[in-house]
Amino acid sequence: MSIGLRPHHFLCLQGYKGYNYNQTQKTNWDKISNYLNKHPDTDIVILSGKDDLCKKCPNDGTGSATCKEDNVNELDEKVKNLIGLETGKTYKYNDILNKVKQTITEDIHKSLCQTCAWWQKGMCRDTFKDKTTTAPFLSMTTHAQKNIQSRGIKYIPKAA
Repeated sequence: MSIGLRPHHFLCLQGYKGYNYNQTQKTNWDKISNYLNKHPDTDIVILSGKDDLCKKCPNDGTGSATCKEDNVNELDEKVKNLIGLETGKTYKYNDILNKVKQTITEDIHKSLCQTCAWWQKGMCRDTFKDKTTTAPFLSMTTHAQKNIQSRGIKYIPKAA
C-alpha cells in the first residue's frame, strides 16, 4: 500500500490530535495517521495539491476557505525544500519522519505554520518544542542503592 501526501502534511501529522473540519475528514485522518504509526515503512508518494488526507475535506481552497490553495502550495514548496523531497517521488514514511525530526525546530515550525488556522487555535504549537531542555530532575525508585549522585543533587531515598 502507498499513500499520497503533500509535503506540509508531514508537519500536520506530527501534531494531529484528532480535530478536523467534520467527522468524515476526521475519520480519514484517524485512519491514515493510525496506519502510518503502525506501519512506518509505508511507501509515500509526494503529491502536489490535494492528497489522501485532504481528499475528503469540505474545504475547496477558495473564497472564505480555511486553507487557501495558493498559501498551502507555497507551504508545501517550503517544506519540500527544507526536508529534501521531490514531487512524484516515493519515499518510506519513516525516512521522511527522520528528516522532519532532524530539520524542523520549534522556530521553523512557527515561521512555516503561524498563519494556519490549526496553529492559531493552538492545536499543534508544541509539536516541535525542544524536548532536550528539561530541568534536572531525578525520577527513580530504588531500594538497592542508598546514595545516588546526579548533577550535584544528592538523592537519599527514605527507608522502605
